[in-house]
Amino acid sequence: MKILQMAISDIVMVFGLHFGLLVLVLYSILGSHRMKRDMASVKRGEKSWNYFYLAYGILSVIIIQIISLSDFGKGCKVFIVFVDLGTLLYLAFFNSWFRNKIIGFIVKSQTKEEGG
Repeated sequence: MKILQMAISDIVMVFGLHFGLLVLVLYSILGSHRMKRDMASVKRGEKSWNYFYLAYGILSVIIIQIISLSDFGKGCKVFIVFVDLGTLLYLAFFNSWFRNKIIGFIVKSQTKEEGG
């Protein structure tokens, strides 16, 4: 029981979140460099940019809620949120690999057939 309590503690969960965010940023940087090397480019329309705004908004709310609800980082939560939102801003608006993943997720969810 103590192991389970420790595994789901605020500190472990927030560190896990930030480790996952770090891995995502590093992987997306590598993916973006591969796309630049392939000389692939696309001009995004207004609908695509709205998806980026939506993804940034949803991810921002999730990150802010996790940080604000946890006991982790007392006294420096503003800095943690600032860094996290800056990271999400980079991913959602400046990293081509991550933006393609956002579009891919939206398209896949819109074309998925409902079964009963």
